[in-house]
Amino acid sequence: MKLLIVDDEALTRNGLAASINWMKLGIDEVCQASDGLDGCQAAALHKPDIILSDVRMPRMSGIDMLERIRQFLPDSVFIFMSGFSDKEYLKAAIRLQAVSYVEKPLDLAEIREAVQTAIARKKAIDESRSAESFSDSAAASRLALSLTLPYSTSSEQVESLSRSYCRKYGSADLFHAAFTVILLADERRPFHASYPEELTAALHDYIRNFHMHVISGEKRSGMIVFHLFRKDDFSLTTVRMVTDYLQKLLAEQNLSWYLAAGTIVSGIRGLYESYSSAVIALQQCFFCPPGTCLIVGDEIPASGQDPQDIYEQLFPAIRNADRQAIESLTGELFRAVSGNTALMRASVMSAYYQLASLILEQRRQRQLPGSGLQSTSEEALISLNQSFSFPELHALLGEMLGSYLQDIENYVPENSSVYLIKNYIRSHYADPSLSTKEISDYANLSASYACTVFKNETGQTLNQFLTEYRLDKARELLADPRNNIAEVASRVGYNDSNYFGKAFKKHTGLSPSEYRESRQKP
Repeated sequence: MKLLIVDDEALTRNGLAASINWMKLGIDEVCQASDGLDGCQAAALHKPDIILSDVRMPRMSGIDMLERIRQFLPDSVFIFMSGFSDKEYLKAAIRLQAVSYVEKPLDLAEIREAVQTAIARKKAIDESRSAESFSDSAAASRLALSLTLPYSTSSEQVESLSRSYCRKYGSADLFHAAFTVILLADERRPFHASYPEELTAALHDYIRNFHMHVISGEKRSGMIVFHLFRKDDFSLTTVRMVTDYLQKLLAEQNLSWYLAAGTIVSGIRGLYESYSSAVIALQQCFFCPPGTCLIVGDEIPASGQDPQDIYEQLFPAIRNADRQAIESLTGELFRAVSGNTALMRASVMSAYYQLASLILEQRRQRQLPGSGLQSTSEEALISLNQSFSFPELHALLGEMLGSYLQDIENYVPENSSVYLIKNYIRSHYADPSLSTKEISDYANLSASYACTVFKNETGQTLNQFLTEYRLDKARELLADPRNNIAEVASRVGYNDSNYFGKAFKKHTGLSPSEYRESRQKP
């Protein structure tokens, strides 16, 4: 804590500063000021927790100084000193809630006791403020999330919370004009736990200059909903001003994100309409590059053509492995879909999944080796569904197509028994009880002959291939911070996470946690 000593007698100030073991009391910084006016300036500069001040001083008395300091440091605790037995000063000190009044000549023991009392008072004030702030923040968050539901289903909670909020700010018409902004961030690179509160606080500090309020809530992981409102009208210019500032704040973070601002409404009951329109705009953001902000009311372009014909031409091109046609059609497809906000995200995702499934089917039919991207339809679906934006989705499909065409060009026919063995392992590697006998039975071979054929054809034992395949899959899973290490071990066929850790380190030279950290470093 910080202590400010204010006294026009230098001997008194210096004596107090030197004669008491302040660190032992819990004071780690002691400042000084020579009178009330100097004390105001020192308080503004150092922001002391406790102020030990004389009452009668030239230029400004301690009482006048206290009244002025209360305006910018309302929670500082005061102790007064005076050599005059003046009841009026004592009354003023009590009225202004000074914690103690010490008479001169000073008794150091009495000073220590007064400071200890002041420290206890300051801690109680801080704890109260913290609890009050937490309570206000929690109530505002509940109100913000209630406004994302139809009013008919949340009317009672909305009315109760909004009355409390309006009462706090002394107005019944705080929601005269309002709108909603939604931030959607890529969950694979989540912001830290306190970021929503930090972002809301920074936005609040900015918009209060325009007599606006904001409440926010985290709708789900990576999605923050902001409701902004004030007693006066505002226009799209105001909305752009807010979203421009949010974009500036977000640009400072290593995040992939979209912003969508809903329609301007009147009254708290209209905020669900603003939220709903922002949700629709957020769906349209998918077709734009990350970092895009769409505002309902602005003209949102719907460029591009219907991609259905392109999809239909791509299917036979993939079956025929026609590189020239595939490259031409995927270029057309990107131009047709990119920025085309008239399309539905779900329909585009479905079409891309069908194309990815066809690539996987062709790989199996042609007995192509695994490319390390997606070897099962389930993994392909997971990868596609995790795409945060259409550009990312299209790039993923491009990687699958490129690998597919390259593997066809480099293809050397593989022993059919080896192909069956590898294919079975790729489909069943997550089963911890997977055995050589089970694999060889699938290939219609004896266990010993299966091991011999596999080793002669690949240079690896069957168990070496299974282990490497499992650990390669583990590396892919560890790249996603949402997967904990025990879960990864289980998903790649290890019942014992400790044994998994040893096998992983032997294979990669790093423990699972070390590998994950190395992948997350910029």
